[in-house]
Order: sequence, then C-alpha cells, then structure tokens
Amino acid sequence: MAPCLVEALRAGGRGSPPLRPRPGRPGRSLRRLALGLGLALALPALGCGGAEEAGNGPSEATTVDIVGVAPELLRNVVKIPGQLTAEMTVEIVPEIEGVVETIEFREGQPVEKGQVLLRLRDQEQRARLREAEAERRLAAAVYRRTKSLARRDVSSEAQLERAAAELEVARSRVEAAQVELDRTLIRAPFDGVMGDLVVAFGDRVTPDDELVRIDAIDRLQLVFTLPEGAVGQVQPGIPVSIKVAPYPERRFEGEVYFVSPTLDEAARRLLIKAWMPNADHALRPGLFAQIEAEIERREDALLVPESALLYAMDGTFVWRVDADDRAHRVPVTVGLRDGSRVEIVEGLAAGDRVVATGVHKVDPGGRVRVPDAPGAGQPLKAAEEGEEGEEAALESRADPGERGLES
Repeated sequence: MAPCLVEALRAGGRGSPPLRPRPGRPGRSLRRLALGLGLALALPALGCGGAEEAGNGPSEATTVDIVGVAPELLRNVVKIPGQLTAEMTVEIVPEIEGVVETIEFREGQPVEKGQVLLRLRDQEQRARLREAEAERRLAAAVYRRTKSLARRDVSSEAQLERAAAELEVARSRVEAAQVELDRTLIRAPFDGVMGDLVVAFGDRVTPDDELVRIDAIDRLQLVFTLPEGAVGQVQPGIPVSIKVAPYPERRFEGEVYFVSPTLDEAARRLLIKAWMPNADHALRPGLFAQIEAEIERREDALLVPESALLYAMDGTFVWRVDADDRAHRVPVTVGLRDGSRVEIVEGLAAGDRVVATGVHKVDPGGRVRVPDAPGAGQPLKAAEEGEEGEEAALESRADPGERGLES
C-alpha cells in the first residue's frame, strides 16, 4: 500500500472507534470500508504523491482544437455604397428661337443618333436659303463673264479677282442659310432613351428653354469613392459586383474604368467609376447600389481562425503544434481578414498545425490533444462511474433500517 494511503488510513482512524464488526450491524462496517476506499481513490486527485501523480504534470496533454494551414484563394473585397448614372445624359435645348411645328418621338422611346426629334417652323429660314442661292448663281455668272473677258484682255485682272471674291461670298451665304435651316431640326445627339417632354405643339422656344431629356442607358456608370488608404490598391480593370433594391436576388457585374488622379481635399476620398453593362435596361440611372469591389486577390494565402491569435508586448503569436503534438510559440505577421479568419503573412508555412481554441491553456513545449482523440477524457469519467457504481452497490446491501437512519 502506498505510504500516503497508509498515512491517510491512520489519520482517519485517530479519534474514531476502530472498524470492528458489530453483531447485527454489518451494513455500517461495509459502508465505512467503502468510504475509506473512496477516500483512498480521491487522494491522488487531492495532491497526494506530488503534481505528476495527480495528472497535472508536464506529461498530461492539454485538450484543445487544432487546425491545419493550407494555401487557398483570398479575395480582398470592400463593400461600399455607390450610385448609378447614365453613360451620357443631356437636356436638349433649341439652338435658335422658334415655334414648335412637329414632335416626332414618344416619351420613353429608344432613339438613334441623328434621328429628328422636333421640328421648328422654318418658312423664314427656307426663304433666306433661296435668296442666298439666287445671289450665288448671279455671282457665278458674273465670274464666268469676267473670266472670259480677261482672256481677251477686255477685262482687267482686278475685275476678275473681284468677281471671284463675290462668288465666294455668295457661296458662304448659302452655307450659312443652310445651317440656319438645319437648326430648325432638333436631332438626337446619341443613341438613348427619351425622357419627359416639357413642350407642346405651337410653343415658342428659345435657346434657354429645355425641351426634353435623353439618356444613354445601354451601359451605366457606377460612381463611388474609396478612402485614401486604397490609393495603392485600386486601378482600372478591377471587377466590381453590385446589388440594387429592385432586384435583391440578382447580382450585376462590371469593371472599373476610371480612377481619379487626385483626392477630394475635404473628404480625403478617391473618386472611382465603373462601367455596368445594361443591355436589358433593368438598371436605371439614379439607383443606389451596394458595391462589392475586389481590390486584391491572393491565390495562396494562409488563413487561421482569429481565435488562434494571441497578443503580447513583443507582438502577435500562435501556438504551432509539432509532429509530437507539442505546442511551440511562433511570432506571426497578420495580413487581410476574411470574416472570422486572418491571413498569416509571415511565421507559418503550408502544412503547419496551430491551436485554434484553448490557446490560453497551452504552455510552451506542452503536449496537446483534440477533444475527439481516442481516450481523451475517458479515464476520469470511468473512475467516477466506477466509484458511483460501487457506492450504489454497497448502499443496496446495507441494512434497510440503517439506510433510513442515514437518510
């Protein structure tokens, strides 16, 4: 018998009557014997025999969760709000003053570049064009006669030059009159969709009056800003993904095409624009968008759970587990975050194992094990069940009257 057990039994016997069987009271003797055995079994857990015998020494493994480190794709995605605007938009106004003669489109109608949208009353412009054409014909005839006379030395060289100049002036007047006539036709400046018409037949309009709006929406501009810290990461060609309120289940893909060369001095933010294809015209200018922009991609990033990180005065570290299931403190440098995981830039390599949970229970060089390892936590549970079962058996064999008295 172990010395500590003998000493415990001796100590337990002092000041109490010896264990002697009494006639007719076998249950009490058996119960005292069971309690003595239970005390003997509990002594190691109470520190008898030193820390190593109690199960708290260096040979005892600490139960933790361990994860392996493997290279994987890491996308640095920022989520920010943005706004959609038309690729091109303009409020159409007349170039000259006039009266609306005809309207040749419907609101909301797609139109092509150069298509006539409105006509202004043009009788005056046509009359000026005819006058200019008549003057041109007269000037051309004078020039021909003067040229013929000059060949026979009947007309001077100066008269020929004057006739040529008058012909050129007449031609210019015709061109100017034609331009004035063309200005009575209001055309679409680009392919787009017509907006709300704000004039009617017979209205007199001036160059200060807005007639209708036209928007190019086959593709839209996505406009948003980023903080100055993103200056070195964002560049043209970066893909973006957006969601809008009218289509919560649909995602639209686009690409950055413009990065402002300067920051807004007041807000310290960088203006970014991206093209969003819109062939089906599902998106509309003015919509707010929730943007996901991938500003960086790493194909072989090493990620660990955030719970694996510990912080000390000398920096951040993790517990790396070696082939013998012993933990070693390893300083690490962290990078990007992906939800509850953190990228490790320096300190770990592919294939390493690190402690994910239970990090504060680990000692340097200490042995660790996972909760579902064979035998983990079983001996103590079996001992407890054995003690409970033995005591229950002894209770069942005790004298019924004594059990009632004990209770």
